[in-house]
Amino acid sequence: MSFPPLADGAVRDEAWWRQVAALYPAPPDAIVNLEHGYFGAMAAPVQAAFEQAVRYTNEQLSPFVRGEFTRTHVDILRRRVAELIHAEPHEILLTRSGTESMQLLIAQYHGLAPGDTVLWSNLDYPAMRTAMRWLAQRRGVTSTPVTLRLPVSDDEIVARYAQAMRQAVQPKLLLLSQVTPANGQQLPLREIMALARTHGIDVLLDSAHALGQVDVDVQAMGVDFAGFNLHKWLGAPAGLGVVYIRASQLHKIEPHLGDEDYPLDDIRGRLHMGMPPIGAILAAPAALDFHACLGGTPAKRERLAWLRDYWVSRAAQLPGVRILSPLDASRGTALVAFAVDGMDARALQQALLQRFGIFTVERNIGDTDVVRATVAITTTTAELDRLVAALTALSRETNA
Repeated sequence: MSFPPLADGAVRDEAWWRQVAALYPAPPDAIVNLEHGYFGAMAAPVQAAFEQAVRYTNEQLSPFVRGEFTRTHVDILRRRVAELIHAEPHEILLTRSGTESMQLLIAQYHGLAPGDTVLWSNLDYPAMRTAMRWLAQRRGVTSTPVTLRLPVSDDEIVARYAQAMRQAVQPKLLLLSQVTPANGQQLPLREIMALARTHGIDVLLDSAHALGQVDVDVQAMGVDFAGFNLHKWLGAPAGLGVVYIRASQLHKIEPHLGDEDYPLDDIRGRLHMGMPPIGAILAAPAALDFHACLGGTPAKRERLAWLRDYWVSRAAQLPGVRILSPLDASRGTALVAFAVDGMDARALQQALLQRFGIFTVERNIGDTDVVRATVAITTTTAELDRLVAALTALSRETNA
């Protein structure tokens, strides 16, 4: 690793984080990227490992991939991920994205019958909402949304989920986001999952935006099914996801299209990947090493919270600017949703891009759209000053 761990007693100050940022690619001068929620940049050691993996695979071809890679390297990564989330290696399945992970769990959950109810939220990721609605066609169930309007408190979230579970006929399955992708809100998992257990509901946890910036311990959380990716907050190459299934619950997830390559009690039969993302799998351990070198999730969480608060604390004071994410760092994350009165989300996103050179993203929350800005550990205060200046100008124009 080319970046030394922090010495005992040293402080992760701005100078230290500038050293970290120097190990990432320099951003283009023409645009400020505040859409780091899609995927994160690889640090230099990770990119070097990835490039070496691609070169080596391109030289060695099938003898390597059908041999050492399949026998050894896949299991190395499964062990590393298992350690990270406090699971067992045989409970880990590699996929190509968090989306593929969650779609697998939703589509292959076979404990549903006509008349059952499945629950999901308008704040869940759009592709997952689609998959939960699709279960109505595929399995004859009732697919019911839990509607949450931003901003929303923990008490209201718990109350809405409790109401939905009470009113549902034969509730069986719940899709739940650990961190909501639209506004980065950490849901009160303990309370919601306790409610689900009371009603006998299985929970499919979408942790795509959690792993790497929020603590993830499947044992402490009591999670049986979860989907992750490694390319958002862990900095692995794009195209690598993970499914976790508690071994005692594996029977509830069907083999992928009747897969016969593995026995029924082997999680690897839950996805027939075909050609795996070889380079990403080989380089991912370097990303986990770098993540640990920086101080792991606690250090990233602290840095991201500081950067988020740096701009949100000022933007929240602007007339007509509405912050739709929690201001409390214990409930928020790097992802922040916002709106400007008098502008729809598309107009706001385009104004930030075309007039101020700031790239953000629209996110749908069911009946409306919001704009989301997401910082990375490499985001600079100058970039965030630019965002606040842009929102100040737009606020004045729309409230003149």
